[in-house]
Amino acid sequence: MNQKPYYIDPKVFRRFWNMRVDSLFARLVLRYLLTWGDSWKQRIALSYLYNREAQTTSLFDRLAFTYVLGVGLGTHSLCTSLVRAYLVNRGITPNFLFATLARAFLHFLRRRPQARNLFDTMARLYLLRRCDEAIYKGLSVKGLDDVFDLAQVEGINLIDRHFDRITKTRRAWETAKLVVFYRVLEAVYQENLDAFVYTAELGYWTGAFNHLRRLEKEAESD
Repeated sequence: MNQKPYYIDPKVFRRFWNMRVDSLFARLVLRYLLTWGDSWKQRIALSYLYNREAQTTSLFDRLAFTYVLGVGLGTHSLCTSLVRAYLVNRGITPNFLFATLARAFLHFLRRRPQARNLFDTMARLYLLRRCDEAIYKGLSVKGLDDVFDLAQVEGINLIDRHFDRITKTRRAWETAKLVVFYRVLEAVYQENLDAFVYTAELGYWTGAFNHLRRLEKEAESD
């Protein structure tokens, strides 16, 4: 019996095949930095980073974000109440704040430091050192299992961000499953001696693939 030939969706294929994991590591490293490293110098550096890379033209957004990074929302002061009310009114959630800072962090790391900009050089050197310290502390307390779990969540978020595109057609969906499964195998057999990088990439693509399978089972049961 002749079967209809199967064709891949080229756009979906290229999207996942060529996808870099820079954003994954930027988000992971930033999460470790915020969880395991805290000092007034770090807060100043992160505030500088945000204002250096933020694309918003709103002065109030910048002031609110800077306050959150520098002081936080855990205090019971008038300023904190005003900032919290402003963020709620603007519909700005903690996840949005983190995503904004993660994008700024990624752009900052990708950009070459300008020789004439002393503040860029100082912020880069300081944050990179603090990141190393935060990762070491986090790994010593929670181990690599925590890295895998955090990366899995990022993999799930990856599929959710591309959900509309990969569910347009059956071909797009099958292509996504095929390429993501290949990325899982690639992560398993990569020759990387860095345990943090290896675990993060494996968790990322495993989380993405398992989420695809879970969504497919849910669709079939409906």
